[in-house]
Amino acid sequence: MKRLNGVDSFMLGMETSKAYMHTFKVAIIDPSTDPQGWSFERFCEESERRIHLVPPLRWKYLDSPLGLNHPYWVEDPDFNLHYHIRRVACPPPADHKSLCEFMAAIYSYQLDRNRPLWMTWVVEGLADGKVALVMLVHHAYVDGVGASWLMQRFYQPQPGVKAADPPPYDPPPLPSWPTRLGRALHDWPEVTIGNMPKVATGLWHRFMLDRKRKSAGLPPHPSAGQMRQTPINVTLSAGRTFVCDSIPLERFTTVSKALGVTINDVFTNCVAGAVRRLLTDLNYDPDAHPLIGATPFAGERPEGRQGWGNFATQDFCWLRSDIADPLQRLHASHEANVQMKEHIKEVKEAGADISSVMQVVPPWAIGLIRRAIHRRGGSFGLFGNVVLSNVPGPKDALYLDNWKLANWYSTGQIADGTALNITMWSYCGQANICMLADREVLGDGWRLFDYFVDELNALSALVNTQELAR
Repeated sequence: MKRLNGVDSFMLGMETSKAYMHTFKVAIIDPSTDPQGWSFERFCEESERRIHLVPPLRWKYLDSPLGLNHPYWVEDPDFNLHYHIRRVACPPPADHKSLCEFMAAIYSYQLDRNRPLWMTWVVEGLADGKVALVMLVHHAYVDGVGASWLMQRFYQPQPGVKAADPPPYDPPPLPSWPTRLGRALHDWPEVTIGNMPKVATGLWHRFMLDRKRKSAGLPPHPSAGQMRQTPINVTLSAGRTFVCDSIPLERFTTVSKALGVTINDVFTNCVAGAVRRLLTDLNYDPDAHPLIGATPFAGERPEGRQGWGNFATQDFCWLRSDIADPLQRLHASHEANVQMKEHIKEVKEAGADISSVMQVVPPWAIGLIRRAIHRRGGSFGLFGNVVLSNVPGPKDALYLDNWKLANWYSTGQIADGTALNITMWSYCGQANICMLADREVLGDGWRLFDYFVDELNALSALVNTQELAR
């Protein structure tokens, strides 16, 4: 048995029949690099030979009796790989937009907690001859950094690398209820009481940090409690809108170097500008106030936990959707991101980041938090107004046997009160932008994607103007 940490447990406890806590991991396979072409049967055989390289995919969830402690991962004695892999054809006209519509539909698929919490749809028949491996995997297993590590174990940096014969899989029977109860009671002092002094000290340091900011005449650091409700902050429905596409990473790099900011500043600025236009479409005045964006930050991973567990934390920044001018907004976004990085560093050093706090929150308390947020009707979200994520992925191409991994998309989740998630995951020179929203908030995700591209074009035009003026 492997015990989930506090954030892992939080991801399970916040899930409802409409708030799905799984993530998308989408691999676009190019079979033209293999002389034999594509074969679903070969893919299944290769997956069977490599599944042991991604151990969490054979783990199922078991709760801790009476909610005394965080749940467990246990190896599933009834694991059946073929249950988790489904073969489908992309609906016509089988182009990229058709694929995104299909993915939006299956995102609302509720994973079965009696089995390992993942599914892969092998989507064949795409118009360009490629194959999409569309995977739903629960966020309780791993964060973005851990997922990237697992990805680079399952796929290889050279073509034609064959997987060795896998070790035998012979898991023990599932632990009984009394066994789990005894383990929960045994570990409770270490998990809860043992971490309580650290958390209490950390929260005190955080209080003192906030007090120091106030004494210095500085405004309070943005937090979820300061968010103001907008049309994109609602209680979730069951439906989702999902779109994704690629933009050359060089475009972000060129703007960042020319204007003296980071790639993440450019990304944040484009998100803010796109959301500004979306709010206008929804008859909301974006000039009224900035939004609050939640951003995950990689945390320190214990030895042996590279491929499982959530060790990322999060902090908040001002999302300057209230500024119309793209250059002024970019400078404001840069300032907001610098302040956020400084703040999260102080908070992590104090031991008061969300990952530390969640370690002492029992499962039953997570349920109370979830219901309290739901009752607010979208006026409060633990992730602020918008979730923003920017994950650097592999720079070089990866392969599954002789099949080239042509592209890779990844996104997280949305929750009550925070109905929009925009993620950028780089891969092989491409900035892959994913937008996930509640369908009642945003029916046409491509409209928001086009707004994002327009904002990037505006910054590129500024760079070109500056170069001409020299």
